[in-house]
Amino acid sequence: MKIYPWIRAARIKTLVASIVPILSSIAILPNINQVNITILALTISAALIIQIVTNYINDLFDFIKGADRNRIGPTRMLQSGLINENEMKRMIISLTIIGIILGIPLAIKGGWIIVFIGLSSFLFAYLYTAGPFALAYNGLGDIFVFIYFGIIAVCGTYYLQTGTYNLSCFYLGASIGCKNILLLVINNLRDYENDKNVNKNTLIVKLGYSSGKIYGLFIIVMSYCMILLLSFTIDNSKLLFLIALTSPLALNITYDIFFKKPSNINPALGKVSVLLILDPFILFVSRII
Repeated sequence: MKIYPWIRAARIKTLVASIVPILSSIAILPNINQVNITILALTISAALIIQIVTNYINDLFDFIKGADRNRIGPTRMLQSGLINENEMKRMIISLTIIGIILGIPLAIKGGWIIVFIGLSSFLFAYLYTAGPFALAYNGLGDIFVFIYFGIIAVCGTYYLQTGTYNLSCFYLGASIGCKNILLLVINNLRDYENDKNVNKNTLIVKLGYSSGKIYGLFIIVMSYCMILLLSFTIDNSKLLFLIALTSPLALNITYDIFFKKPSNINPALGKVSVLLILDPFILFVSRII
């Protein structure tokens, strides 16, 4: 079996989007020493599978709809012929089955709310680019990412560990959700012309290129506002100081959004990934110092 094309199609560099919310949620638990490691490992595994399935479905239906023909970003694996449609469909089904199996212990632990989160995650992974009203093609992809790779990922993890959730989960999830939206914003600014030509009406296409840049700035500001609210909620002023240290990177990303050409904006994705990775690290450090 060809391993490399599947790794490329999984978009390894973007998988921080599913890992960071989980680790960040652990960092705000009342007692970190009582973390259920088995449940944590299963949560991370299930989240990774959901994101990889989402990426594979995205590749498949972008290929079927012809949305990846003239894109500026990295070459897609179906587009290049390294993976064919039937292989991709079989892999999506196989990973979905594995994800459901991994989710069984989580469902036993968390009950029906976790069952709903798991099944709806796979449903929206499909609806993101598939079906007659694909979310990504109608400007709704950002909402899916904000809810599932932000609020639900954080609150769901917290709930599995404690049996409850609170306002701090919401603020943290909203902040991380905004950063994950920022990954979409940069992708969609890069692919703006191609998306517009193939009627892939992302939110950036609906807003227009210039307004899309302002939207990106708004998302960055909202991410920091949510952290501000989180620091008040958990009464941790050290968090504010540590988060402020990331502001130069956020300003650099803002510069890329406003002044880099679409063909040169791709490195900003790596910068957002770093911003995401810093979240759990800063949260843990703020509890130690």
